[in-house]
Amino acid sequence: MKRGVDNNLKVSIIILFALAILTPLGLLTQNPAFGEWTEEEIKKMLGFVPEGLKRYAEVYKFDLFDGYSVKFIHNQYIGYILSALIGIAVIFAIFLLLKHLMTERK
Repeated sequence: MKRGVDNNLKVSIIILFALAILTPLGLLTQNPAFGEWTEEEIKKMLGFVPEGLKRYAEVYKFDLFDGYSVKFIHNQYIGYILSALIGIAVIFAIFLLLKHLMTERK
């Protein structure tokens, strides 16, 4: 059983790493990424900007890398890949922490 879990984890990490390497492909399109629209783009699509979005637009300004770029690396592709890898690492860390907390409660 443990060996199967280890193999599944390895396969998952390889797939996620491959997807992280492919993230710069989004730079090939002229359209914004799904869910990363500006207020102007939403207004163009819907004809209006929902009030809740206007109200919370400034609150939801959390991007670790401004525009997926790293200030000391002047390569846009590397910034995208680093953002993806750090996002994957943060999500894994959160789930490992949750797993640890849930096993301690038992």
